Amino acid sequence: MKLETIEDLSFADLICPFCHGELSSHERALTCRSCRKEYPVVDGIPSFGQKDEYWCNVRRETMQELNNRARESGDWLKAARELIPQYVEHIEPFDRADAQYLWPVNGESRVLDAGSMWGGLAIPAAQHCGEVFAVDKTIETLAFLKIRAKQMGFRNVHIVASPVQRLPFPDGYFDLVVLSGVLEWVAFDQDVVLEIHWGKRRQDSAVYSKDPRQVQVEVLREIQRVLKRGGHLYLAIENSIGYPYLAGVPDEHMNIMYVSFLPRFLANTITRWKLNCEYRTYTYSSRGYRSLLRDGGFTDMEYYGAFSHYIQPSMIIPADLIRHWKEVAIPVHNARWYQKLAVKMFPAGLLKYSSPSFIIMAKAPGGDEPKEARIVQVLRKAGLLDGSAPSDIKVVKSGGRAGSYHAANFLIYENNDTRPACFCKVCRNNRYADILENEAKNLKTVNRLLMDTELSACIPRLLYSGNIDNISILVTQYLEGAPSKFNLNTGFTTKNLRKLDSSIQSAIRFLATFQRYTQVSEVEATPHLLSVIESQRETLNEQERLTEEVDSRIGDLVQAIEKLDGLRIPVCAVHGDYDLCNLLFSGDRVSIVDFEHFESEGLPFFDLANLIFNPIILSYTNMKTSDSLLGTIARSNLENYIGRWLALYQRLSGLPAQLLELIGPLSVMEQNTKAYPYYREPRTYPMWGETMLNELLAQRIEL
Repeated sequence: MKLETIEDLSFADLICPFCHGELSSHERALTCRSCRKEYPVVDGIPSFGQKDEYWCNVRRETMQELNNRARESGDWLKAARELIPQYVEHIEPFDRADAQYLWPVNGESRVLDAGSMWGGLAIPAAQHCGEVFAVDKTIETLAFLKIRAKQMGFRNVHIVASPVQRLPFPDGYFDLVVLSGVLEWVAFDQDVVLEIHWGKRRQDSAVYSKDPRQVQVEVLREIQRVLKRGGHLYLAIENSIGYPYLAGVPDEHMNIMYVSFLPRFLANTITRWKLNCEYRTYTYSSRGYRSLLRDGGFTDMEYYGAFSHYIQPSMIIPADLIRHWKEVAIPVHNARWYQKLAVKMFPAGLLKYSSPSFIIMAKAPGGDEPKEARIVQVLRKAGLLDGSAPSDIKVVKSGGRAGSYHAANFLIYENNDTRPACFCKVCRNNRYADILENEAKNLKTVNRLLMDTELSACIPRLLYSGNIDNISILVTQYLEGAPSKFNLNTGFTTKNLRKLDSSIQSAIRFLATFQRYTQVSEVEATPHLLSVIESQRETLNEQERLTEEVDSRIGDLVQAIEKLDGLRIPVCAVHGDYDLCNLLFSGDRVSIVDFEHFESEGLPFFDLANLIFNPIILSYTNMKTSDSLLGTIARSNLENYIGRWLALYQRLSGLPAQLLELIGPLSVMEQNTKAYPYYREPRTYPMWGETMLNELLAQRIEL
């Protein structure tokens, strides 16, 4: 078609969604040359809906104001923070799109995000695909996505307004179609504003002529039509018999318990009674999805369990591996005793049928050559998976911090082995590739420092670091081990403290050995520490955090340091985040991961203090007690534990007791005055902040 009013040349391939005829452009509209239907172009967005429809978390007026402010200010993120701050974490972070590394696509692929809304998947995917078409029926959210893509510099994101039932694209146009949280809604034909309608009685009504499953099958057939032969559908959706829903967690769509797995007529009766609308947001079991997809024309299907939800999954596990992840997949840290017992008795083999959500890769007919997940393609090019057939490789998305700065973590399994072959970090946002580069540099240093020592097997061995196909990765050997059994949510019970004691004692033994092997020199305690404290005091003053109380306690610390005359302190490597969350335990062996904050030279106190105080502070915070930290430590018998841990460290390291008695104030001063990298928010550290600064400056442990 001739393009006079549409900004994007990629729209030249659009067709009439009704008769599939060619389109011509004139006076801000598109007209089908065959059936003469006319489609408006709104703010450069072709709109193929037959009626004005709206589906969003917030009201239309709010979205219109958001778009105006984002356009005028040139800063979509600032506008979102001002007008819809409660949804920024849903819109901005790239971790929502971690599953894209499981997609069988490459840098030339054309992807359709059907039901794209604000672009939580479309924007991150645009980094690594040739073209991303974002389709939604709500013009306001698409306008926001268009503004966002333009301001972020993504010229390969193309915006089209259309219902998914009739798509304005030719047959065989896409390599992959994304349906994330969309298929369950396609049969619900009323406007939805979640802040108005979710879980509340509707004031409008609708008459439906088609069964919801029939509508879903028609949508799947339309998607199969626009897929290339052998192309793939990425389907992310809830499991109707997921264990949260069986346990009474309300359905996400109607906010009513049990309706997802009740007989449809009964679920419909309940929603009519409670919400004045039909129950049409059908979800299914794994068997139900298999049947639905086959009726929609799809053949091969690969199932993953998404935990705890597909929207922002911390874990994505292939169905045949889920049984090995039971303890991680079903968290019980806040559960009651009978719930923990039920989880313990739950057969691991059934977990693949009862995961909260499914991610399904479904293949369209044709294209006999198997296509591999993007991360597998990259690892092959890195020379790490040369000998494995595509069917012998499994990928698990495993934990990691949320947000755009941090990497997505993956475990790679080969040849049906239940032990991962390697661990892979993938940079979520290419703007922050330097974070992985820095960690790789640190790992090389650590590997060199500990070469030919007994600790070399307890540190990740770097296998590969670099950028392949515009994807930055860091690959290491897999380290065996389990997290500490200490529970941050159950307080300082006798049983829980025993678990903490065991973990910290093991970690102290490792730390003392690590510091001994990496020591490079010594410094005199008094002059060095006085210089450091004075510099830190100036930093607090510049930050306007030097209160009278803090200054007084710094003065007390200075007096204590002046009494250390003649003592010396070793200078050694510092992990920088030596916390239980970065330690793995296997019997008496301790392994350590995440070296992004590593320093080759520093004082030994900081890692030791992080190990001891971080779990205590986090548990104290979760207790929500009115007591002070030091009061809780005294009341919970933690003083004896801390004294025991410091005595163990003293025996292993040889550091004088007078120094270790000051570990709290020395370390909290360092934590609150460090120069942090741009990607790490200081408030995420337990010892950071005015409360901890005041309390730990006053803390002394007598040995």
